[in-house]
Amino acid sequence: MKQFFSLVAAAMISMGAFAQLPDGSAAPDWTATDINGVEHNLQSYLDQGMTVILDFSATWCGPCWAYHNTHVLRDLYDTFGPDGTGDLMVFYMEGDDTTTQADLEGTGTATAGDWITGTTYPIIDNTGSIFDDYAGAYYPTIYTICPDGILTESGQASFDAHVGVAFGDCENAITGAAPLCSYNGATASCGGAAWMASTEMSNLGSENVTSATFEVTLNGNTNIVNWTGDVATGGSATVELGEYTETGDLNVTLVEVNMMDWAAAEDVTIIGSVESTTYVQVRVTTDNWPEETGWVINDDMGNEIASVAVGSLAGSADTPFTWDVGLGDVGCYTFTMFDAYGDGLYASQWGNYTDGTAGVYSMDGSMEVGVVFEYDGASGVEFSEANAGLEATTVAGLVEGALSSTVNVFPNPTAGATNIEFNTKAAGMATVEVYNLIGERVVFNTLGNLPAGLNRANLDLSGVEAGIYLVNLNAGGETTTMRVTKQ
Repeated sequence: MKQFFSLVAAAMISMGAFAQLPDGSAAPDWTATDINGVEHNLQSYLDQGMTVILDFSATWCGPCWAYHNTHVLRDLYDTFGPDGTGDLMVFYMEGDDTTTQADLEGTGTATAGDWITGTTYPIIDNTGSIFDDYAGAYYPTIYTICPDGILTESGQASFDAHVGVAFGDCENAITGAAPLCSYNGATASCGGAAWMASTEMSNLGSENVTSATFEVTLNGNTNIVNWTGDVATGGSATVELGEYTETGDLNVTLVEVNMMDWAAAEDVTIIGSVESTTYVQVRVTTDNWPEETGWVINDDMGNEIASVAVGSLAGSADTPFTWDVGLGDVGCYTFTMFDAYGDGLYASQWGNYTDGTAGVYSMDGSMEVGVVFEYDGASGVEFSEANAGLEATTVAGLVEGALSSTVNVFPNPTAGATNIEFNTKAAGMATVEVYNLIGERVVFNTLGNLPAGLNRANLDLSGVEAGIYLVNLNAGGETTTMRVTKQ
């Protein structure tokens, strides 16, 4: 499905991009009923002086799903929609008439996830004819329509960029106070310690925010937080939401602003911690799309301890990797795994592909002594981010001879010839593969059956262009990846 969509999207763009309604066109009027049975008419909202955003998407569209999960459109609707200032409407327009209610719910056969849960703005299904009226050529196509009926293709823009189009370009004034909340409190609790919840409240409106009421719900238990102050247009303030000890699902809902009802919500997962040593192994077996995978370990101050960037594993499908990470000291750390597409390592849903796996393990030398995090794509669990907390309570050293910790590449950068020096724990076949940053393999060397211990291999890059390359070394049953720069 991923490959299919990419091909279809490319075809649609090449054949129809120039058929899109150009900026400055008059938006065709429409009347449609949303999935909750409420009828909507475009012109009626424009006549009320509202700016309207139309998100033409499809449930199976990966880029659509990725943008949906930024929650930019939800934040716009919560801030400026009918339960906010009343100056803006947002609609999800399902442009593929073959999709089903189950697809919208995330349980069908042509879906990237649950589009309904957490979506506060109306969802309208079966809008293929409306999409045609707008000369739609690809998903997602996002239009902003000014109160005078003139449209702009605003696209997958940031919150601020959408605000600029919806109110600046449309010359549509914001009515009253318009607070935008962004959670900035703790996201993890280490060792059961207390943690503080808070949110940054910014005022984008024409009136000062002087009071606000929040409902803070943690694992189903709700706490009411009242705030008073004075946040002028363009200003912001941090609102403390209380101290907690539990971990789990946190929901923060802004329910009242300046004594008027409001509706804007944020959902955060507060993770706990697993005891660990100061030496951990990160193990990932990629699926068919390794370029989507990455991870990072941060300490409790947000400093990066170790990471593998999304995109750096390109060209290494269905490949096991092991990274040895020394945390340095006892303390609290967070492991975050990324999937750029949002489907985790659940590759088998797209065809005859092998699912990937991932794990973080507490080590004592060469011995695994605990599990910090484990994931199997075959479980069917999808994610764009997966998090785990760990509390390093025991000092342990890296295993002597671990491949990823003993590799030395020199010279690097290189004009052509370079050397790879490494220790292997066990004898076995070894290979070196070199990939460019678009995932093309440019060099493949078989090093033969190498003994355990210190080994050295020559790598000739004289035949490749200058640039950054990823070198995959497989030796002694382990795999590691390094970057080499060709001058």
